[in-house]
Amino acid sequence: MAYNKQELIDKSIEVIKEHELVFISDVIAYLPCSTATFYNHKLEQLEELKELLEQNIIETKIQLRKKWFNSDNATLQLALYKLLGTDEERKKLSQTFQDLNVTSKDEQIECIIINTPNNGETAKHKSDS
Repeated sequence: MAYNKQELIDKSIEVIKEHELVFISDVIAYLPCSTATFYNHKLEQLEELKELLEQNIIETKIQLRKKWFNSDNATLQLALYKLLGTDEERKKLSQTFQDLNVTSKDEQIECIIINTPNNGETAKHKSDS
């Protein structure tokens, strides 16, 4: 079935605004076409759709931060503080952060220790050759 590209664009704009969508996959779910048709028409590349989705993301984040700010819930307040705080403040608040740098003559290995509830500590290694 052939689809009119402009009609798909108009319908995409309509559903993004009406349902405050933030993901392309959600937009496609509301359209009368397949995912392949959406991508064949290169609708995911349209700046207008990207901007509308981004605007919805920004508005949602602002609403959530306002709720967290006004909340008496300590978990939400801590989450907001971690978003707003400096790297140093986040590290001090973290109960699981340990940063170890080990250097050998051949390579530098970065090791971060993460405490887990099951076995105490798990090491994640990142090698730079």
